[in-house]
Amino acid sequence: MKHISQIGAYFIMLRKVFSRPPRGCDFKEVLMKEVDDLILGSLGIVAFISFFVGGVVSIQTALNLTNPLLPKFLIGFATRQS
Repeated sequence: MKHISQIGAYFIMLRKVFSRPPRGCDFKEVLMKEVDDLILGSLGIVAFISFFVGGVVSIQTALNLTNPLLPKFLIGFATRQS
């Protein structure tokens, strides 16, 4: 019997999640706060990680392109395209 009540509580929660917010103004404020917390708050770590990933990709590309006929700028070009 406990399982049925938990399933019912889950569906009630889903109904609340997918219902319209009572006032659009409150929803807009909450949405902007979430955008600030999730997107803008993570830009620093994303930039930090992408800097080092780009370095690793360029080093791997440089080690794999050992042909003397290929110019050095192709390493940067291949890193940018990947």
